[in-house]
Formats: sequence, C-alpha cells, structure tokens
Amino acid sequence: MERVMGSDPGLMIYLEGYHAFWIFTFIFVAFLSVAILFAWLFGPFKPNPIKQNIYECGQAPFGEARSFRITGIVRYFGYAVVFFALDAFSWVVLTAALSVTFSLETVAIVSVYTLIVLIGIGYFLSELRKLVR
Repeated sequence: MERVMGSDPGLMIYLEGYHAFWIFTFIFVAFLSVAILFAWLFGPFKPNPIKQNIYECGQAPFGEARSFRITGIVRYFGYAVVFFALDAFSWVVLTAALSVTFSLETVAIVSVYTLIVLIGIGYFLSELRKLVR
C-alpha cells in the first residue's frame, strides 16, 4: 500500500495490484453469507401448495416443478428464438443507421433482412396460436 500526500496524509490510501479487488470480493462474500444465514435462520418456512406450484410467466402451469427443466425448455424455446432474432435485427438496423454511406445497397440489405425477420416472427405467432388453443 502506498500513501499519497495531500492535505491530510492519513486519509488517502491507494492499493496496488489486485488488493482492492480481493478486499471487495471478501466483503461481498462475507456480507452475502451473513445475509443468507440470517434469512435461513429467521425467515418463515411454511410450505403450502401455492408456494410449491411453479410459475410459468402468466400461463397455466402444467406438470411438476421437477419436470419443468425439460418441458420448460421446449415450451419457451420459441420465445428465446424470437428474442435473439429481434436482438440481432436491432443490431443490424443500428449499424445500418450509423453507417457513413447511406446508399441504395444499404437500404436493400436492411429491407431484405427486415422482411426475413418479420416473416419468421409471423410464422412463430401463427404456430403459437395453434399451441395455445
């Protein structure tokens, strides 16, 4: 540790290397451990069927909570695909909007990509209506 001279030399301390990181990590782990221990010791534990029921994003739950790892992945895979498609779509549109040269080629590429994404989302929504009914 190195002291820096200022108006009051005892107040400012600079940490060298990774000392600040390890001090912060230790404080974080200690605080987290104490918080988890207090919650476990003093928190109420009253299981009932409502608390043990799984929550499925507003949809009617089905099956047991243990089987959700398999069925939930399959059930919500479409939402993940649409999220990633729209995420990639936003990056393409943003990079096209920020491009220095605004040409007909750029507009054509973004338009084709937008059409492909919209067709995919439309197909997903049509299939979703079949699954929800």
